[in-house]
Amino acid sequence: MNNNLPLGQRVKSRAFWIKQIRDLCILLAVLFAIASYLQRDMINGQAPPLSAITVQQQPFMLASSTKPTLVYFWGTWCPACKVTSPMINNLASSNDYQVIAIAVASGSDEDIIQYMHKNDLQFTVINEANMTLAPQQQSLSQQWGANAFPAIYIIDNQQQIRFVTSGITTQWGLKIRLWLSTFL
Repeated sequence: MNNNLPLGQRVKSRAFWIKQIRDLCILLAVLFAIASYLQRDMINGQAPPLSAITVQQQPFMLASSTKPTLVYFWGTWCPACKVTSPMINNLASSNDYQVIAIAVASGSDEDIIQYMHKNDLQFTVINEANMTLAPQQQSLSQQWGANAFPAIYIIDNQQQIRFVTSGITTQWGLKIRLWLSTFL
């Protein structure tokens, strides 16, 4: 294909579109490979037990619910979480789903509360640093295999993990996965 042609003529050529489709397929394959690598340790199957006191000093227990549950591992230090957290906040405020967030390596409860206030976030948060662990016991993020942040788990009403994702995602993608988990 001749790159000296005006853009209007290049766009009309078949070779131009074949190249664009090829490049898009390569990009999608690379993105899929990266996502698969980041999700390699995320657990599936039965959700581990989750019981703790939130930073808002309320007890939380992951239990059977008629609503799907979204478990969100994040950090105040995480750049991708700055994009994802407002979407999680919108889902939590809708009351259509149960949402619990686990703050990883994010400081004290007061640090997390200040961050949430500054960023207008109201979802329920457990501070992983407050979880007292017996010797040789793994942290919550280790138990769940959340090694890349944000890490998101969608759990059905039978406590089965139906969907996992890490990194930036869309609110519509999360809503569709939550909706689908009611039927699986």
